[in-house]
Amino acid sequence: MGPRRRRARISAPTLVALAMGVGLIVLSRLLASAQTPPRPGSLRTVLWDFPQTPVGPMRAVVMLPPGAPQGARLPLLLALHGWGETLRGVERGAFGWSRDYELGASDRELRMRSLRREAFLGHVDDGRFQQLRRDLAARPYRGMVVVAPFTPDVLGADAGTLQSGFDRWVVETLVPRARRELPVLADRAATGIDGVSLGGLHSLEIGLAHPEVFGVVGALQPAVRGRIDRVLSRYVPSPSRPPQRVRLVTSRGDVYRRDVSALDAAMRARGIAHDLRVVAGPHDYVFNRGPGGVEMLLFHDRALRGLPAE
Repeated sequence: MGPRRRRARISAPTLVALAMGVGLIVLSRLLASAQTPPRPGSLRTVLWDFPQTPVGPMRAVVMLPPGAPQGARLPLLLALHGWGETLRGVERGAFGWSRDYELGASDRELRMRSLRREAFLGHVDDGRFQQLRRDLAARPYRGMVVVAPFTPDVLGADAGTLQSGFDRWVVETLVPRARRELPVLADRAATGIDGVSLGGLHSLEIGLAHPEVFGVVGALQPAVRGRIDRVLSRYVPSPSRPPQRVRLVTSRGDVYRRDVSALDAAMRARGIAHDLRVVAGPHDYVFNRGPGGVEMLLFHDRALRGLPAE
């Protein structure tokens, strides 16, 4: 038996130095983020609080577009945020789309006379940019009312209970209130649901399960890893099932790209009509603030009015 090898040990001062280094990196990133002023937006926000729901207290941020004619009714989009905002809790997390993802800035960019590359924050292919620019020149963006509720975590062990409760609250409480109190069209064809990452998973599960409520379903970089069968189970084929416009969006830097591609293949195998789009960008805030927000708003601007996407 040979001599024992002594395991290398890291000294306490070294551990402290490493911890301080990591802390400084994190702190510098937080400070950089805090020092970056938010881009100007065009959406006016209103808060809705729900003290009691099947999943506990809830909050939704309503985003109203500018310049709607008196008495005009617009399409309605429910937008669901990602897991990072879920960790912040109901009161802060509900602002995911309005503050953290700067959806108002994306809306403002789409209303400009000519689409700018700045709208994508450096993440757009030239072909895609030119395509959208031509389309907007021919068919100006009109916008919609966006309702962004807090998105509970359905990635843990109690996912089933949370998902069913959130599903019920969205369909039975949130959408009916929006149709009563907001200047929106009340029919399913003009009602959409979308979300990013965790919110994209929610969007698919709720949207596919309720074609009687949502005529359009979208998902940006949905967190479907290990959950494809769960998503597919929400789609119940029936001769009386109303049609839906369904679109999956992933990106070349998306950590879920392979999973979204697998979901795309599984949906095609089952005959579930949908589109898949692969765009530029990472799975990060810059995607949500840039190509993610632009793609989501523009798709629903067309689809909720029964028009071709582009």
